[in-house]
Amino acid sequence: MPEKTPAAGAKTAKPTAVIAGDTFAAAPRRDPELVRRILDDPRMHDHKEGFLSCIQCGVCTSGCPAARFTDFVPREVARRALEGDETLLTDDSVWYCYSCYTCQSRCPRHNSVAVINQVVRSMQVESGYGHKHVEMFAEWCGNFYEKGMGGNPHDMFPVVYEAWGEQWRHFMAHLLEIRAELGLGDLFPPTDVVKEVQVIFEETGFLDRLRQVREGADGGAAEPVESEAAE
Repeated sequence: MPEKTPAAGAKTAKPTAVIAGDTFAAAPRRDPELVRRILDDPRMHDHKEGFLSCIQCGVCTSGCPAARFTDFVPREVARRALEGDETLLTDDSVWYCYSCYTCQSRCPRHNSVAVINQVVRSMQVESGYGHKHVEMFAEWCGNFYEKGMGGNPHDMFPVVYEAWGEQWRHFMAHLLEIRAELGLGDLFPPTDVVKEVQVIFEETGFLDRLRQVREGADGGAAEPVESEAAE
C-alpha cells in the first residue's frame, strides 16, 4: 500500500530520529552491568564523576601518543564504556594504552581513560580473552612472587652486552660486588618483604589469575607457583 500523506498541520516524526534508528539498528549490545562494574572498581574512585560526565570533547584523543600511532581511540573507549558496550571486552586496541595518563591530566571533566582501560583489561583477563596479551609477562610475575623482583639482571640483559660493550660486561659480571661497595645491600629484597608481596598476590587473587594465564599459555594444567620463602 502507498504511504499516507500526512494531513495538513499534522505532526510528523523527527527526521533525525528515523535516521538515527536506521543508522544504529545493528548497534552492539548495551550492558548496564558493565557500567556498574567499571564504576565500582576501586581504581575509578577519583574518576567516577568525570566518567559519568564525559562530554566527548576529544581532548583525551588529541594528546594521546598511542592514538597517534595505533587504532586506539580514547574518546571512543570512554563513550563505549559509559554506554556499557560489551564489545570493549573483546577489543584488542585497549592494550595499546601504556598508562602515560596524558588523557587524565588534560580532561576538563577529570575523567581518566587510562584507568578505564586498566579496568577493562582486567575484565578481559578475567574472562580469559585477555590472556594472550599478558601471557608474555607470566614468567616475570612468577619471579616477582618468588623473589619480590621481576627478574635477575644477569638473566634478563645478556643481549645488552653487544650494544654496550666491555664496560657493560664488566659491570654485570661484578654487579653484586659493586652494590656491596656502594652499600646498596642485596640485589633481591629481604625474605620478610618477599613474604609481604606474596600475601598481596594471594589475597588479591593475582596468584590464581597467574595460574590461569600460564594454563592458557601451556595449553594444559599449570604447575603451582611455589616459593621457598613462603615455606
